[in-house]
Amino acid sequence: MAAQPQTQIDRARLLPRSGIGVDAPWLVIAPTGNPIIRLDARLLDRVELIGRSPTAPLIASGLATAGVAAAAFSVVPGGVFACAGLAYLAHERFSEARRRARSRDLLLALGDLEVALHVADGPEAAKGIADQLAPYTRDAPITRPEVYEDAKRRVRAQAEGRGEASARREIEHALLVGTEVVYKHGDYLQVGPHSAFRLSEVREYALRGANLPLTGGRLLQAAMGLLVVAAEERASAGEDLGLLSKRIADYEAWSGHTAGR
Repeated sequence: MAAQPQTQIDRARLLPRSGIGVDAPWLVIAPTGNPIIRLDARLLDRVELIGRSPTAPLIASGLATAGVAAAAFSVVPGGVFACAGLAYLAHERFSEARRRARSRDLLLALGDLEVALHVADGPEAAKGIADQLAPYTRDAPITRPEVYEDAKRRVRAQAEGRGEASARREIEHALLVGTEVVYKHGDYLQVGPHSAFRLSEVREYALRGANLPLTGGRLLQAAMGLLVVAAEERASAGEDLGLLSKRIADYEAWSGHTAGR
């Protein structure tokens, strides 16, 4: 993999609301007041767009609207106040349904682990991030020379019996919080020298969609940390050489490269 990324970035290149951007092949997350978080997209199997379903809020809005009608014809004292409350609920749930229909999140996938990253800047902005990152992921067709060279290097490492060691080196700086490396150390997820969390604790945080509280008031999405754990497990299991070889062959056929060039 390439050398460590720069620890600074021009925030004008980031999405204004979410503070998300791309410094290829790195996903950059830099909300105001938090250190720059960088994730190497070459660690991921795929990056996709997902939308939050508007169905539930639409149903709630419909039920509230029906409640307004029922309350309007009611002779029970307080019916006017019930109408007002239900009308507000119907409006709020309908607005939420419209917002969800327009919103998109990024889905970062590694094996069975899928991590959702909300992009507050809208669907087109989320698509732009996904389009920039997708070519570096492991399930995507190879379209870039640097990805091709990286894939050949991984095949050579497997053939020479260095596959696991090479994969572990790739993980060493795949996720950074500022200048601090996130890595698995035994039963702990370590963030730099001063923050450590039991893996069971990290999983509990991730299930709640919560952030890990780091020293100095910093935050890291717990599910993001689990990507490093999943990458460690994949390194132990070994590379999918069949898929990797097919991606290389497809690129060579498309670009006119040959294995020896």
